[in-house]
Amino acid sequence: MPVRRSRLGCEECRRRRRKCDEGQPICGPCSSFRRQCDYTLKVVWGPLRSRSSRTPAAQRGPRQPLTVDQKEKSNDQEQVKTQQDQESSDQQQVKTQQDQESNDQQQVKTQQAQAQATDTAVVLPRSLPNGISLPSRYQRLLSYFTDDILASLSVHPSIHADLRRGLVPVALESPHLLSACLALAAAGFQSRGVRAIDGTDVTRILDHLQSSGLSLLRSTLGSGQSSTALLATCLIWCLADVFASRQGTTSWRVHLKGIKALISTNATYRRFQSHDAQSEVTAMRHLYQLYLALETLPYVPALEEAEQPPLARDGGGDEGDVGNSPGIDGFLGYSEELLHVLRDIDRIATRGGEDEEAAADLLVTLEQMIARDEETAPRIVIGTTLSPEQANEFLLCHRIFQQATLVHLYRRLYTLSSSSPPIRQAVEKMEGMISEMTQDQSCHTWVAMAMPLFTMGCEAFRPQQQGFVLDKIAKFEACLGSLHVGIMRKALEDMWRIRRAMDDVDGHRCASELLEKLEYNIILF
Repeated sequence: MPVRRSRLGCEECRRRRRKCDEGQPICGPCSSFRRQCDYTLKVVWGPLRSRSSRTPAAQRGPRQPLTVDQKEKSNDQEQVKTQQDQESSDQQQVKTQQDQESNDQQQVKTQQAQAQATDTAVVLPRSLPNGISLPSRYQRLLSYFTDDILASLSVHPSIHADLRRGLVPVALESPHLLSACLALAAAGFQSRGVRAIDGTDVTRILDHLQSSGLSLLRSTLGSGQSSTALLATCLIWCLADVFASRQGTTSWRVHLKGIKALISTNATYRRFQSHDAQSEVTAMRHLYQLYLALETLPYVPALEEAEQPPLARDGGGDEGDVGNSPGIDGFLGYSEELLHVLRDIDRIATRGGEDEEAAADLLVTLEQMIARDEETAPRIVIGTTLSPEQANEFLLCHRIFQQATLVHLYRRLYTLSSSSPPIRQAVEKMEGMISEMTQDQSCHTWVAMAMPLFTMGCEAFRPQQQGFVLDKIAKFEACLGSLHVGIMRKALEDMWRIRRAMDDVDGHRCASELLEKLEYNIILF
C-alpha cells in the first residue's frame, strides 16, 4: 500500500513546504530530522471556480463507476507520484546537507579573516606607555594617521599593514616621532577641508605640533642618540611639510638633507636599509624606499647642481643609495633601476650639452629596459601573494613610470617639443595604461601617480589632453589627501596659460622652457 503524503500534515512540514506522511504521533520527516511534530487545525481554501463552470446537480449526469483498468491506471499513477515525491524529498535532504556544509566552510573562512585582521590591526591606546593620556583630538589624529595617511602611502594593503605594525608602536614610544605623525595627520585633515578638531583650529594644532615636535627632534639629535626612529621622524616631518604645502618654504628639502647626512655618517642607521623580516624593520625598509623616492623624483624647480644628490653608481659614498634591481619594488610600485635613470638624467642635464654620448647611452639603456619588460614581465618584490588583478596593477604602474622617465629624458637631454613623435608616442601609451588602472583608491598603485600625471600635463597643449590630466589629478587628490596635489594642478594650469600666451597651440615648444618660468616649490610625489 503506498505511503500517504499530504501538504496538510503537521505544522513543521507545512512551514517547510514539504509533504507529510501524517504519521502519528510523529511523522516520518520530523522523526528523521528530530524535529517537534505538532498537528493543528488549518483551514485550506480550494481554488475558486468560475460561475460558468458551476453546473446544477440535476443537469449533471449520473457518475459513472470506474472500470478495473481505470482503477489500475490510477493506482499506477499514484505510485509513480509517490516515488517522485520521495526522490524530491531525498534531493532536498542532500541539498540541505550541502548548504549546511557550505555555511560551515563560510564560517571557518570568516573566522580566519577575523583572526588575520586581528593580527594586522593596531590597537590605539588612550594613553602613552609612560602613562600620559592622549587628548581626544590627538587620538583622532593618531587614528587618521594610522588608517588613512599610511593607506595613502601604500600601493597594496600588505604595505599598509607593514607600516601600521612597524611604525605606530615605535611612535608611541618616541615622543619626537609621535609629534611628527600627528602633524602629518593634521596636514592631511587640512587637505580634506577639516577646519577644527574638538573645537580647536587645525592650523593651531599643526603649529603647536611643529613647534614642540621640532624642538624635541633637535634635542634628541643633540643628545647623540642613534635610532631608526630618528630617521623616521625626519622623513615624517618631510612628508608633513609636503602635505601642508606652504608655498615658498623649502623645509622638506632640509629634512631630506638631514636624513642623508645621518645615513652617511652613522653606521647605526644601516638598519634603515635592512631587508630583515621583522615588522619594525620591514616598515623602516619601506620608509627608506620612500626617502629614496622623495630624494630622486623630479622637483619643480629642478635642483641646482650643488644640490644634486650623488649617484651611488659613481661610488660617491658608501650609503648604498639606490639598488639596481630590475624587479618591481612592492613599496614603490616600480623598479629601483628607474631611480638610477632619473638621477643620471639630472646629472647629465646639469652639464648642459657637454655629454651627448652619455645622453645617447642612457637613452639606449632605458629603451632596452622597456623592451625587456615588454617581452617578459618583471617579478614583483613584495612579501605577500598577489592576485592576477593586483599583479597587473603593479605592471601597469611600472610601465607608466618607464614611459614618464622616457619623456623626462627626451625633454631634459634632447629638448624635444611636446608635439614631437617620440614624446607623443610615450604620452599616448601612458594615457592608455592609466585608463586601465584602478583609480582614486588608496592601497593601490594609483597613490604613486604624481610624477606620471604631472609629466603628461607638462606635455599637454590641447584642451582634450589637458582635460584628461585634470580628471586624473582630481582622482589622485581624492586618493592621496595632500595639499601639494592642488599646487601641482595650479602649476600645470599656469604652465598652460604661459603656453597660450606664447601662442604655442600646437606644442612646438619644449616643456622644459615653460617649466623654467614657473615659480613653485613642489615635489612630484
